[in-house]
Amino acid sequence: MQPRLKLISLLIFVALALTGCISFAEDIAPPPGYQPPPTQPPTTPTAALPVFPVLPPDPARGAALYTENCAPCHGNTGLGDGPDAAKLPNPVPAIGSVELARQSNPADWYLMVANGNLDRYMPPFHSLSVPQRWDVIAYVYSLSATDAQLAQGALLFAENCAACHGESGLGDGPKSSELSTSPLDFTNQAFMGERSAHDFYAKISDGTGEMPAFGVELGEDERWILADYLRFLTFIQPEGETLPQQEQATAAPAGDSTPEAELPPTVESAETAPAGAGVVQVLVAHGAGGEIPAGAEVILYGYENMQEAYKQSAELPEDGFIFFEDMPMNDGWVYLATVEYDGVVYGSNLAQVTADSTEVLLDVTIFDVSHDSSLLAIDRMHIFFEFITEDTIQVIQLLLLSNPSGQTISSADPEQPLMIFELPEGATNLNVQESMRLRYSAVDNGLGIGTVRPSAEPYEITFAFDMPYKKAKLDLTLPIPLDTGAALVIAPQEGVKVRGDQLTDTGARDLQGVAYSTYAAENLSAGETLSMTVSGIPDASAEWLAAGGADSNTNLVIGLAAFGLTFVIVGLYLWQRNRNEADDDWYDDDAERIEDSLVESADELMDAIIALDDLYQSGELGEDAYRRRRSELKARLKDVTG
Repeated sequence: MQPRLKLISLLIFVALALTGCISFAEDIAPPPGYQPPPTQPPTTPTAALPVFPVLPPDPARGAALYTENCAPCHGNTGLGDGPDAAKLPNPVPAIGSVELARQSNPADWYLMVANGNLDRYMPPFHSLSVPQRWDVIAYVYSLSATDAQLAQGALLFAENCAACHGESGLGDGPKSSELSTSPLDFTNQAFMGERSAHDFYAKISDGTGEMPAFGVELGEDERWILADYLRFLTFIQPEGETLPQQEQATAAPAGDSTPEAELPPTVESAETAPAGAGVVQVLVAHGAGGEIPAGAEVILYGYENMQEAYKQSAELPEDGFIFFEDMPMNDGWVYLATVEYDGVVYGSNLAQVTADSTEVLLDVTIFDVSHDSSLLAIDRMHIFFEFITEDTIQVIQLLLLSNPSGQTISSADPEQPLMIFELPEGATNLNVQESMRLRYSAVDNGLGIGTVRPSAEPYEITFAFDMPYKKAKLDLTLPIPLDTGAALVIAPQEGVKVRGDQLTDTGARDLQGVAYSTYAAENLSAGETLSMTVSGIPDASAEWLAAGGADSNTNLVIGLAAFGLTFVIVGLYLWQRNRNEADDDWYDDDAERIEDSLVESADELMDAIIALDDLYQSGELGEDAYRRRRSELKARLKDVTG
């Protein structure tokens, strides 16, 4: 790998590590054919349709998750008064209030947790597994219901509903056999997840079908309390208790128990498993809401000290949920599950075991497969140059590849790459930056890529090749393999010229005394070419592309500038940390100019705000500059999101 490509690789790694996008657990050697799970794409069920839980959500487990992920904005009691709420330009919803809880339904809240809402400055929580999201939602509902209200609700349910719906809400009451239609099962996660307490209140008040109206018999407050209580029939209850029956309703608050007979045997065995053993639960969900491949082989891997230490397989049940019992729960172990679907191996999240772990949750999302590579697109293409010798120039490309189709795109022939990124005529010495997310293969005329799964975040493809640079001139023609939103060319300003009919000069940039020029082309179609002529030799004072230059910190900033706003901010942060004297003005003068040319999306602006907060909290940025820049970024985010 050439020096400049190594530098770019280092820049990507440093920037991702600092922004929390790299997990060192990824150093584990994956099983053959494994592909890391995608970040949630817009077309997965966590974005379009909710994945309803197989087991009842647990408010107790959700409490800690809520404190870590939600309380900073929503507050400990869910009233929108968390410590970070004042930093936002809009009020934070009071999700712990009775009014909002009664109007909402869990399915909508699930999608909100999964997708976020950038319009309201709420990020998506991709780090939470499907069961964890439901646990958080269950806890949020508990914020708006007191123990006394739930106890009263349990009593009202026992007196008015249990005869038909059963003591636990399963629809198996003693009078259910006398009815022409089966009573509703209030533990049905999908049914309950799509309905609000307001819906329940209306049915309780007006009746429906063979169910009588309780609008006269029960007061308004009683009907609301009963409607609120129905929600808690879908949640798991503390161990060792049962749902209140009529004679014990006043003694045991409703929503604090569930019949132990209803828990899957494997969960019970986890509670009684010997020390050091537990249960690994794997949920397989279809990304487009399709059928689960019942009978498919699910393989569970356990890793110790980055080495495979355990492997077990089992057939996938129809509901997509599988338990592995009596599993080692050794501190530091990491579990991973895979399943093959339609010829593609899909992997779960990586879950690390801690000393007190008794349960591990893994999610695997599968997708239908298409062989149509035209469904892919290149969001942006970045092009750099390194002047290696008088006769050789290295062309470095960073492509941001996206798959918004909601399908996995793979080759119809497993022995052939999905598509090829062709190199221009005369190119030699191809170098590729390895990726954890894509598989590459060398072909005669370029770089082949393998399967591309849906992902909300683009795939980064970085490669370089040498071109002859005779008489300090290169006529470069780059094939465009896919529809490309924009191409950005960066070159030293002093001594080098770049010309091309498709390129627009977007201006000169000066960053800490280093000058460079940028050129852009937009809306390139698959099958086109991008042509340009590069000529000249960088002045000695402008050789910022040369690896190991005199000012490595400045090189770092320049390199990061090409990758988007997040990397710009991180690069400036690293540069500033190494300065001998603090100076707030450097941030405003230089970062503002870079942002003007590079900020393109709400995601980048959100990342910029987060990075800016980190700068301020670490003491690297003064309060005046921080507040001024944060206010500007918020305004721009509002403009982008409309």
